[in-house]
Amino acid sequence: MGRRRIAKLVASGDYEMTKHAYDQMIARDIFIKQVEEALINGRVVNKWSEYGGEKLAIVGERYNGDDIKVIVKDTEIPKVITVCYPYENG
Repeated sequence: MGRRRIAKLVASGDYEMTKHAYDQMIARDIFIKQVEEALINGRVVNKWSEYGGEKLAIVGERYNGDDIKVIVKDTEIPKVITVCYPYENG
């Protein structure tokens, strides 16, 4: 598994997003397309094992040049856990 598999699934629209991630996107004025682009084109900055699958922190660039950080759980169907800026804990 890993980022490439996640990118492929996200590109085809085959992923889930938690309510928490959606709420964090709204609070930070981040759009779903930006999250998808970060997951498809971003780089893994951290990963750790957790019950039920591995989590990855992926950083990607927004349309305005700012970076966003997406925490995604690498399960059969990837699940976006939260979205924030790289300098925030997420």
